[in-house]
Amino acid sequence: MNPSLLWIDADRKFGFEDLVFFQGRGTQDFAARAAHIDTIVLGPHASAAFPVELQDFIAPDLTLRKQCDFSDIITASLGRAWVEADPHVVYVENPMSRLIQDPNRAPATDPMGALREFYQRLKEQRAGAKISFSGVDAIRPITFSGEQVLVEPVNHQQWQVLEGILSSAVRRGVEVYTECCEQVLFQLLAARAPEAPLLLISLHDTMNTKMRDDGAIVIERPVADRLPRWINFGNGGNTEGEVDNEPVTLDAGTLRRLASAWADALGLEGAERDESIWLNRPYKGAFETRHFGARLRTRQNPAVGAVQVEFLRETLLGRAAVEKLYQPGSDWPAVDSAHINAIAKLMAKAGQALRTTTPA
Repeated sequence: MNPSLLWIDADRKFGFEDLVFFQGRGTQDFAARAAHIDTIVLGPHASAAFPVELQDFIAPDLTLRKQCDFSDIITASLGRAWVEADPHVVYVENPMSRLIQDPNRAPATDPMGALREFYQRLKEQRAGAKISFSGVDAIRPITFSGEQVLVEPVNHQQWQVLEGILSSAVRRGVEVYTECCEQVLFQLLAARAPEAPLLLISLHDTMNTKMRDDGAIVIERPVADRLPRWINFGNGGNTEGEVDNEPVTLDAGTLRRLASAWADALGLEGAERDESIWLNRPYKGAFETRHFGARLRTRQNPAVGAVQVEFLRETLLGRAAVEKLYQPGSDWPAVDSAHINAIAKLMAKAGQALRTTTPA
């Protein structure tokens, strides 16, 4: 086992009390707080950790930096800090790396078959073909820079062992996360009047650069894939938040008010505002947002819906950490807690501003 990587203890099973964060947690049942909460924050990619049972299938040259860059690990700190800053927020955290099974992808009816297809497409891509992994990446064995994470089994026995490990990990972690998301939403819908606002946020972060072989995260993404300076809000619509090719997951007017409140809280004005906050560019929102958005549409309330919030990771890391990641290396910088806490307080400020302008 590579001790520099992040691991989950053998046979660790997670529960509601491990994954759901809210003010009063540990001293008060969530049901008692539900009526006071109007914002659900989900962290589907918040962990980079692998179950220790998977160690023989993890690429031997994988570094901590590659493991963490494969995740949106900073969102764990942000989600927890947000709860501490705002009593109206509940945060649900996936405890396992997206490698195990990505809850922000449509569930595969045959996960291992999809993984085999991924490896086949990967071979074709490396041979020069233009290949997409869409539809077969619920289990993604490589990073977005193409670095190997999960070693491909070489025989039937190894495939069987890998399937058993992944299936067990999904039951003990990823399925618990999805069940917690459903349980939290169910309790809030039951506790809140139909006319009351309710926002579900799928929280993510992405860098505008990818990793070089030596660990330096400096390869610029194509312009069309780059995030604004702060946040992209995705509701499945166009760049104004209006309906594009499919129903939006959050009313366009509500989305624009949300984006404006966050821009105000961040102190963004003029051209800086335009460069810092975008709608549905480049991300419109993935499975989690669409799934819960469809559920919330039944409320028939424009103040109720789901949105994918994609932070530019550089803004969450802070300048010192970004400069470190621009250099070759294998480590990952410590979280700048003061910086994250300051951002969380601004998000709480934006939430309070919305509550004063939206009917309760």
